Amino acid sequence: MTTELPAAQHAWEATFHADEAGRPLAPRFHRLLMLDVLGRPAPTAAAHLEQALQNIEAQLPYGPQGLLTCLGWGPGWFETHTGARSPVGRPVPMARWENPRLESFDACLHLASDDEGTLAEITGQLFGDSPLDQREHLELREIRTGFVGRGLPAVRRPGSAIPDRAPLMLGFHSGLRGNQAPEDRITITSGPLAGGTTMHVSYIDLDVDSWYEQDPDTRSAHMYSPLVTADAAEKLVDDAKSDADSLPQLAAAHGRVGHAQATGRARLGGVPRINRRDFATLDHGSPGTHFVSLQRTMEDFHATRAVMNAGDATGYHAGIGVRRNNGINSVMDVRSRATFAVPPRRERAYPLLNG
Repeated sequence: MTTELPAAQHAWEATFHADEAGRPLAPRFHRLLMLDVLGRPAPTAAAHLEQALQNIEAQLPYGPQGLLTCLGWGPGWFETHTGARSPVGRPVPMARWENPRLESFDACLHLASDDEGTLAEITGQLFGDSPLDQREHLELREIRTGFVGRGLPAVRRPGSAIPDRAPLMLGFHSGLRGNQAPEDRITITSGPLAGGTTMHVSYIDLDVDSWYEQDPDTRSAHMYSPLVTADAAEKLVDDAKSDADSLPQLAAAHGRVGHAQATGRARLGGVPRINRRDFATLDHGSPGTHFVSLQRTMEDFHATRAVMNAGDATGYHAGIGVRRNNGINSVMDVRSRATFAVPPRRERAYPLLNG
């Protein structure tokens, strides 16, 4: 394939198709390759990595029908191998009940495609016996896998209560028109990584069994708002603002808070601050989410995550706790967090190497 690719690595959405209702469809299969740098790469190593990525991109169409990639670099890379201050800080816990592993991988390569086999093949080319092998300077520390799309969670976890049509573990649509930060709003506008973005990667365990012990309307209220029924949630296409401005009154009246309702308070001018590239997983044999969030600055993520906790809601009704009746807080536990800076495509191979 010889199509010229976008300057921004994170420019994926123009390639997405839509379902029959018009909701954007993310790639069905995903891999996160968590990497550490070996030794001190020279410019020749950067050239080899860039050529390998270009060779892979030349094999496949750009988009879910072929391959999408996004390569980010952690604080340790910048601190050890460049003369620049890291564009992102190290990860921190984001809630009082969290005790995540705070990771320090040097890089993360996000691969996505509608063909699961493509991801395995690309991984083998980059970290196996092939001319594109990167193992001289990059150690593949961990592979994280997952999926998103109608029916996949139920098929991958047979015998569970997950609805047959669910695209994610908790049963609801994640990608709605208007509930993602536009890609231009998450793009860094100045500095050495102008044209890039920042990336936060969380690994979240989900208590799916407890979630489905609740009736459908209760699940919908916890995901969106006390005023959103399961039937209404199924029909959502354009957005899920879900009464964010009415949270105190609705919490007092109903004794619960919705996840989308709480996170909606982080919007600026009605526009979300983060762009989610999350996907379901059964890594380690248990249901979870690999939550990949892109944003212009990590402050955008921190602000969104802080209001998602809805810590203030405990003062509106005695039945609401920091986790109880508070969005999806009660069914999620964060295993780990990591942060990365995503350069523009032209700088993605060992960015700012040697200053």
